[in-house]
Amino acid sequence: MSNRILHRLAVLVRSMGVGVIATATDLGVLALLVSGLGVSPRSASLPALLLGIVVQFLGNKLVAFEDRRPEWLRQGAQFMAVEALGFVANLVLFDRAMALTHLPYLAVRLATTSLVYFAICLPLWTRIFRTGAGRMEGQAS
Repeated sequence: MSNRILHRLAVLVRSMGVGVIATATDLGVLALLVSGLGVSPRSASLPALLLGIVVQFLGNKLVAFEDRRPEWLRQGAQFMAVEALGFVANLVLFDRAMALTHLPYLAVRLATTSLVYFAICLPLWTRIFRTGAGRMEGQAS
C-alpha cells in the first residue's frame, strides 16, 4: 500500500476512535438524562449531541487529523456548518426512528449517529482539516 493510502487509513482509524469517545459522551449524557433524571429521550437528545460535537471537533482537529494550524476560528466555523447539517440529520433520524420503531433508544442513537458520521460528517471534515501528509504535500486531505 502507498504511504498516502496508509496515512488516510490512519486518519480514518484515529477519527473512528475520536468518534467512539464522542459517541460514549453522547450516550452517557443521554442515558444519564433519560435513565437518571427522567428526561424524555427526545428532549435529552439536544444536550447529549452538543457535548458529543465538542468532543468531535477537538478530537478530530488535534488527534485524528493532527492539524496544529492556529486556524481555530475558521475551522471551528466550517466544522460547525458540517455539524449543523449532521446535527439536524441526527435529530431528524433519531426522532423518526423513535417514532416509527420500538427499538431501544441507545441502539437507535448508535445506528443514526453512525449513518450520519460515515455519510455526511467524515467526508466533509477531510475538507476542513489538513493532515500531516497534506501539510507536507501542500494539499488538504
